[in-house]
Amino acid sequence: MFGIGETELVLILLFAFMIFGPDKLPGMGKTLGRALRQFRNAQEGFTQVVQTEIVDPATEAMSDKKPNRKREEFDEDADIEGAEDGAPAPKRAETFAERKKRLEAERKAKEAAEKEAAEKTAADDDADADADSAAAGAADAPSEPAEPEAPKKPSVADLYTMKRPSKETSEADATDSTTEKEA
Repeated sequence: MFGIGETELVLILLFAFMIFGPDKLPGMGKTLGRALRQFRNAQEGFTQVVQTEIVDPATEAMSDKKPNRKREEFDEDADIEGAEDGAPAPKRAETFAERKKRLEAERKAKEAAEKEAAEKTAADDDADADADSAAAGAADAPSEPAEPEAPKKPSVADLYTMKRPSKETSEADATDSTTEKEA
């Protein structure tokens, strides 16, 4: 192990025993054992990854047998190798430019459909408004013009909280102001 003989190992352990003492030596041995085990596991994992990702594909490529690939990969490469068999052409991936054109056409079609729906809705609303105005014109009783409402006076609470006047407080203020004028 590490090119160390039995005699050197005994001398190293003897010096470690003298320096660290009998109390700390077993704990240090456990820690050293764990570190070596983790290093060995990491080395095996690295070796396995290199073997599966680099060495195996390289040996497959160099050998005469065909590489072990999925059928979809063969279909994608069929146009590159040449489809001389008369087989149907495989589905080709959409390029960025083709996808951009397709999405633009879809967006324009959607906008045209929305515009057409809006025009149809506007035409229906116009027809309803004409029918309502005809019904209102046929009524004998003239309608009285509505009085514009006076701006509502904000209450102290509304001013303090910086809110618009609420309907309840404005109605209460209106009744307070009419009672003040009468008094």
